[in-house]
Amino acid sequence: MKNLAIVLVTFLFTSCAAFQPKKIPVKSLEEKLLTVERVSITLNDILNNNTKTNTIIQVYASYCPFSQDSFKDVLKLQQSNININYIFLSVDHSYHDWKRGLKALKVVGKHYYIPNKGKGEIARFLKLKTIPRFLLIDKKGTIKVFNTSKVSKIESKLNK
Repeated sequence: MKNLAIVLVTFLFTSCAAFQPKKIPVKSLEEKLLTVERVSITLNDILNNNTKTNTIIQVYASYCPFSQDSFKDVLKLQQSNININYIFLSVDHSYHDWKRGLKALKVVGKHYYIPNKGKGEIARFLKLKTIPRFLLIDKKGTIKVFNTSKVSKIESKLNK
């Protein structure tokens, strides 16, 4: 009985790791986003422009109180990790709402708007039901932290 419990626990922990993708799927990479200037760009183009260091992606909405609270933690993270690319993807209700919301943000990084909001390929990949969501991607494009709501999980991986 004891051996069965050990096998089950081992299976449970190792099977959870299988659900942590290492790469962003092509369909998600090809989703069209908008820059602040309202120019269309794909997530793939964004990530290809940021290959020299680790990248943190935050999916948020400027109107969301949980997203607003998370920016305090992101600011602290930015102060101690200045050599990281920070990419912010917004699922605000509209492009204009997003642009207005940007004025209040103090985080440094590149900001993009997801026109498909929570219904596009990026949202499907992240199984986006709540925000904020964070990803940590290394220089090689490998996902090190997948779909967490906590900046502390990003910090713990950066310090390893």
